[in-house]
Amino acid sequence: MAATKSCVLSPNGSYLAVSSPDGRLTIWDTITGSPKQIYTPSSHLSATCTCISWSSLKPEIEGGPKRKRRKSIKNNNEKENEIIAMGTSNGSILLYSVTKGDLLSKLDGGHDDTVNDLCWHPKDDTLFSCSDDQYIVQWNVRDGKVKCKWKADKNSVTSICISPCGNIIISAGRTIQVWDVQSKVVLKKFTGHASSVNSLQMVSYSNRSIDDDEMSVLESVDGCYFISTAVGDRIVNVWQIQAASKNKSSIVQFTLPDEPTQLNISQKSETEPNIFLSVLTKSGQVYIFDPILNGRSKKPLTHRSTIQVVTEGKQSEMPKPIPIMCTMFYNDPEQRMMLIHGSFIKPVFENVIFSSGDVCLIRDDPSITQISQDKAADKIRKPLTSEEVTLLAPGNMAPTGPSQDTNSNNLKKSKRKSLRTELSLAERINTMEIAQAVPETSTSQQPKTESLAVLLTQGLQSRDKDILRRVFRYNKETLIRNTVRRLPVPLVIPLLQELAVRLNTNPENGQNCVVWTKIALKMHTSYLMTCPDLVHLLSSLYEMINSRTTMSSRLSKLHGKLDLMLTQIMEQTEEKEESDFTQSSAILVYEESSDEMENVIEDGLQSRSDSEGDWEELEESDMEVHQNEMDSDGDEGGGEEEEEENDTSSEEEEDDEVAASDMSD
Repeated sequence: MAATKSCVLSPNGSYLAVSSPDGRLTIWDTITGSPKQIYTPSSHLSATCTCISWSSLKPEIEGGPKRKRRKSIKNNNEKENEIIAMGTSNGSILLYSVTKGDLLSKLDGGHDDTVNDLCWHPKDDTLFSCSDDQYIVQWNVRDGKVKCKWKADKNSVTSICISPCGNIIISAGRTIQVWDVQSKVVLKKFTGHASSVNSLQMVSYSNRSIDDDEMSVLESVDGCYFISTAVGDRIVNVWQIQAASKNKSSIVQFTLPDEPTQLNISQKSETEPNIFLSVLTKSGQVYIFDPILNGRSKKPLTHRSTIQVVTEGKQSEMPKPIPIMCTMFYNDPEQRMMLIHGSFIKPVFENVIFSSGDVCLIRDDPSITQISQDKAADKIRKPLTSEEVTLLAPGNMAPTGPSQDTNSNNLKKSKRKSLRTELSLAERINTMEIAQAVPETSTSQQPKTESLAVLLTQGLQSRDKDILRRVFRYNKETLIRNTVRRLPVPLVIPLLQELAVRLNTNPENGQNCVVWTKIALKMHTSYLMTCPDLVHLLSSLYEMINSRTTMSSRLSKLHGKLDLMLTQIMEQTEEKEESDFTQSSAILVYEESSDEMENVIEDGLQSRSDSEGDWEELEESDMEVHQNEMDSDGDEGGGEEEEEENDTSSEEEEDDEVAASDMSD
């Protein structure tokens, strides 16, 4: 948060105040581009600067008796006198005069923890500050004492802003609250963001025009808008203060490809809802929006144009981005804005006309000084190595066992201490013979490192993208589980942060990163629960997952409706096929007469045995007896058949004789 609020332009854009990481304050002239003042506080090492705010008024804070001065000198001093308030990490606030070039006073006794944000009252000499100690303090700048102090949230208060009329103040931690400056009462609450809010900006436009004497404090700001961003959140929310509405959600959302760090608003007039909004992201690019604030929007809005600054690419080098530090709009119809890019050591000031497209500025990196070097004078030469040789770094090499020495017993120890650490010629030859005797498994296989955990550890410590890209391409759960188990515990949070960045920047590799994230959270849950800043550290991962799963409920409903429709369509087609099958005519129809059916039925009844219903299964002994009886009956039946045959033959002979006698007669 200190990185986003430690580089601030003055209200008129003539000076830039930059607080470096070592605690020094540098005032740069935006016209000449040279430093005007450099101030080093006495406590710059123990209590670094966390936020800066320029005063919109020029109060007189000089102590002692007032002396009479000429009007011309007094008016010039009032115009040139500008004050910078600097919040520190130990809770104190420093007031620095740009006109005098020295520290005016130090405000103590208000906060016990880091000061996160500062804002000046637009009409009097009052300063508001918020801190991690959950309090908001109202300071009287003239005497340097606390005017009022109240608890504003259950968590840290990370950002505040005040309305242009000075009657309300908006504070934000995770939730956003609107306070009455006089009574210190909460007038309105909003849901806020999933992580800590790092920037708040008030828009002075209101769609109501009522006399100030006839309305309350909340009604005086009814219809006003304010904009907020949060840590690790790629969405910029626009809120509207509505006295009669109970809705606590945002009305407009702007989507970004990266985390926003700073806001800047340009408003044509207080009666028009057209604004220009520039959002500075963590990657150093600027995204410009031109919304019309006229109510709620159902879809997130995209940016109008982008501005980025890069170096000139060469054949051997790729273009490198130059981060943009701060922006400011000019109030002119040409749509110009000021860009400050580079670093806090040497910032570069430039005026740019932003259009509806993307703007890419090719500039030289001011932080790099090129020194010409004669190649002939360079005596360092790199050794020539073969392409077949694989070089292993000392950290990646596998642990080797002790060298074999077969003739160690035969070697006689010298009486004197030998300083030679190398092996003798005989030992070398013996070692080579042993190495040749060992069968090789595969000649083309490259030497292996100790484990994948070593590569992951080195990649996280050195932030080497090539090593991490090679490690994260594996998606086997067993391999990932063993690697995460061997990873040192202090590197668990850097691993999760690196995975969150890759999920945001490389969605095509999201499947592998999700597997790594799931296993890391599952195996190191006990350690993560002990981290006090876990919510702040993993807020980007949570916000990314939350933003990508917002449409899951709607998609599931759509999936269910489609299944229901497809089921009904299939049932209708099946019923139609069955009706078509039943209504089709037969190829051949055969009908029997009633007489034939009766004959068939009578024959079936006569052929039915009377003893069919009395059949019982016989045992084995009964079956044998029955078989013997059947055999004996068969023999008797055979004799009777022979007698019948003889009778029939004798009858035939008699008939023949009778026929012969008749013929003779």
